[in-house]
Amino acid sequence: MIPEYLRGPIAPVFTAFDSEGRLDDLGQREFLDFLSESGAISAFFLRCGMGQMREFSYDEVKQIADNACAHMKGRGPVMIGTTGIWDRDYDRLPDPDVFLREAVELSQYVESVGAAACVHTVPEAIAPKDGETTADVTLRYFEAIDAAVSIPVFIYQPPGTRPEYIVTVDLMQKLADLPNVKGMKASTADAGYILDMTWATRDKDFGYIVGHEAAFFAGLCSGAKATIGGGACVNPQVLKAVQDRFEQGDIPGAIDAQRSVNKLWQGIPATVEFLKRYAADKGYKVQPYRRSKQKDAAYGPVDVSIPQDVYEAGKHLLESELALYA
Repeated sequence: MIPEYLRGPIAPVFTAFDSEGRLDDLGQREFLDFLSESGAISAFFLRCGMGQMREFSYDEVKQIADNACAHMKGRGPVMIGTTGIWDRDYDRLPDPDVFLREAVELSQYVESVGAAACVHTVPEAIAPKDGETTADVTLRYFEAIDAAVSIPVFIYQPPGTRPEYIVTVDLMQKLADLPNVKGMKASTADAGYILDMTWATRDKDFGYIVGHEAAFFAGLCSGAKATIGGGACVNPQVLKAVQDRFEQGDIPGAIDAQRSVNKLWQGIPATVEFLKRYAADKGYKVQPYRRSKQKDAAYGPVDVSIPQDVYEAGKHLLESELALYA
């Protein structure tokens, strides 16, 4: 069955760091508390793209899982990214056997500490063997993960995925037949692609997750179940309103809520830094830092400092829009 939490906004939880770039376990717990306060988030996804997923060591992934799963036990489902360790340097691919072994072991580990699901990027780190296609690589990879765990497995196609690794309709249908593979997030606002993926899995025990919140309404029209994007942290109440109104048949209301989502996506500056600062303003012990080693620029610039006037304008916009859905 598709998990119940696969509905509405799933928060890609930003990672809390201290001033030295180390994991800040207390700050992470505080940020999770801040997010939980909205009451609108269906699940919490850590070691995500906006959380600088490529920046962590094997042991740090375990640390993130230990901290989040213990803190959120009984409070909300936790999904952990458990792809093998690789910084997305295409000129320096990891050993494929080591990469897959790490992915399997990390997936089993997060299951053992109470994670509701594990999330894996499409395996761009693994080059095809002789006679293999990239589709063969992806299917082989997820067959191994599926066999290793009993919790749901989710596929993540991040922004900037190389064209040859993009999941096709044919591959999607094969992946969706794996017993524990329960859904996929693709970081695209392409309504045509979203429809192809929801069509491919329409009769399967599988949920498509819209990976760009500006396309959530379009995704719902095609059969999508949930969304993961920065807005699921910043304004989950509004994303929940999009789905609630859509399911109630209030299409004009759902469109109005989606327009609020789009305004916030366009108007909130440097989402990660903005929301950490906003959480601190609300009294949560969250520091504004991030790791500055990031090579993957798909999730925004590194070490952003938001001018006070820009921050205040974003804060005003956020609170004005949230007030419409209180």
